[in-house]
Amino acid sequence: MHRYTAWLLAIFSLAIIATGYSLARGWLVDIYLISSIHRILEVFFIGFLIIHVAITLVHFKLTWRRLLDGVQNKKGTSIHLLRLVQRVSAWLIVIFAFLVIIPGLNGYIWFATVFSETIPFGWHRIYDAFLAVLIILHVGVGLKFLSIRRGVSKQIANLFIIGLTVSLLVTVVFLNAPQIDIPLAVPPRSNETVISPGNTTLPPPVGVTTAHASVDGVKHGFNWSAIETTRPDLFTDGHFSMFDILVDLSNRGLVSLEYHFNESMNTHVIDSMNGMTNWWYRSYYSGGWLENNVFRMDHHPWKEGTTLQFVLIDRNQLERIHQAFEEEVTRLETNGGIVIIPHVEITTPYIALDFYDVAVTAHNLRDDLFQPGVITAIDVIMSLGDQGLITYGLQWYDTIGTAEIVRSYWVDNVNGEQASGTCGFVYDTGSLEFYGFGGNHIHIPMDARMLNSPEYLHMFWICL
Repeated sequence: MHRYTAWLLAIFSLAIIATGYSLARGWLVDIYLISSIHRILEVFFIGFLIIHVAITLVHFKLTWRRLLDGVQNKKGTSIHLLRLVQRVSAWLIVIFAFLVIIPGLNGYIWFATVFSETIPFGWHRIYDAFLAVLIILHVGVGLKFLSIRRGVSKQIANLFIIGLTVSLLVTVVFLNAPQIDIPLAVPPRSNETVISPGNTTLPPPVGVTTAHASVDGVKHGFNWSAIETTRPDLFTDGHFSMFDILVDLSNRGLVSLEYHFNESMNTHVIDSMNGMTNWWYRSYYSGGWLENNVFRMDHHPWKEGTTLQFVLIDRNQLERIHQAFEEEVTRLETNGGIVIIPHVEITTPYIALDFYDVAVTAHNLRDDLFQPGVITAIDVIMSLGDQGLITYGLQWYDTIGTAEIVRSYWVDNVNGEQASGTCGFVYDTGSLEFYGFGGNHIHIPMDARMLNSPEYLHMFWICL
């Protein structure tokens, strides 16, 4: 039973590490399903760890002195040394498992609301790297003893075990290495809470002035400090969209682009590029991942750390996207140019709020990024606050977890429901045809997502 629990621990450890990094790096799109699986695996890991430690304490009496004497007397030195490494790593695993599990409880609101400040979730990400290394070493030693018991050739066993162990250790180091090394654009504003709207003047981005975008898999560099926007009605000087990057590539002769502005959709449309039609784009910011995307290309702000791809998609899919854009413009014209959202839904663990025909006004919260009068998703929440329908709080974040470049306001409080730990608000908005992961749930901060006249906005609570 001791060996069975040991190998079950090893299996669950690998599964937990895999799902944990999937969440942190966005390897899989359905992060909410992965988060649930990660939590379930953690419960089994804790249970098996307790059983394994209890069996070890009760039935195994191998003392530290015997191990050390075996090494010093050079009698079976390699075996005693491996036993020593196994014993030391075992107890360090227990210690670091505790250090990982406790801050990991910030994924539960009952813990996060009380301890998120004193026991930050960031410790979970720091100590899990050490825990992963210890588990790999411990499992490597276990494999060595298994090979001895099975009579496997020493040379073959050593080659396999050393190769596997080193590969896993290198992978852990690589995954925990910083992804981006770009200075912050503005001084940190940690712990700043904004209850009422107010203008902020932020300088234009600073840092490196070269970046990359790919067109059908071909990578092109560009100097983002020299790009001018095709939508000066939306963006302030020094800021631009994903579409503007494509225009820059065309102006420099890197692609052959034909496009026009379509008033019925309020966006630029690509007629052809490099002799082909039906182009769309995929992008994500620092810490993000590729996801389905139904958002106007010339509305999507670019910032440092962005991954941008222009890709060919199915013609029918592109036509459906364009039709959704046309319907938004028609709805806006029908409402006399006023953004009126038919349904706004806000759900938390304790409340479910529904609002209908919500009139939205611009608050110019990001007057550093957008022109006056541009309406963003965060204006929906602020308009509900203006109308006395909710109370809310905003917080500025320079970074969030593995997203090293955020630089946005986030809604972290609605009607007293406070975001804490890994629990907080996310949202999606747009056409009902592309609800949620169909293309509307994309990771653009609410203060950077321009709205035309969407059918709905849904803000909901998650714990990752």
